[in-house]
Amino acid sequence: MSHGVLPNEVAEGTRGGMAPLAKRLHGLGVTANGVTVLGLLITLAGSALLAADRTLPAFAVLLVGTLSDTLDGALARVAGGGTRFGEFLDSTADRISDAAMAAAVVALGATRGDAVLLWGGLVGLVASFMVSYARAKAESLGVKATVGVGPREARLVLFLTGLGLSAVLGASWLFVAAVVAVALLSTLTLLQRVAHVARALR
Repeated sequence: MSHGVLPNEVAEGTRGGMAPLAKRLHGLGVTANGVTVLGLLITLAGSALLAADRTLPAFAVLLVGTLSDTLDGALARVAGGGTRFGEFLDSTADRISDAAMAAAVVALGATRGDAVLLWGGLVGLVASFMVSYARAKAESLGVKATVGVGPREARLVLFLTGLGLSAVLGASWLFVAAVVAVALLSTLTLLQRVAHVARALR
């Protein structure tokens, strides 16, 4: 699977680093679905902090929520493979998380009076949902559509990097730039998937 602009070493290294923790949690009876729900709740809390313009605690909480999203997959693999419901739950939680973070960006943009941040959040929200929809619809037609420069994990890394640097350095423009970049990557990825499916279905 392509990780887009995110180096494969980073993505695979993060997943590999979760394996020992996943094994320990599995031994304690923790399930992948439980981590999925917990990760969603953490992300919702982080989004609320972001909407309230508390960027540093928002970054810390959202980082934990994002790592939980990686951990649930590792737990599923340790348990011998996830269930169909687990896959559905994980995908649904991802969409809710994405919507919460985008809504927080829009709210923050409105509070700050920053039109670029507000519209970047809106475009990113719509485009990211369309990226997921394009993949789901393509797969219902028998076409695998995971192509694109901005899959979800790459967009999350860019978003959190911008947020973290902005909070630590006190440079709000870094987060605005990250939000705009995420919106552009999402839009480009959508166009790439549409073109890919069009070629495949000819």
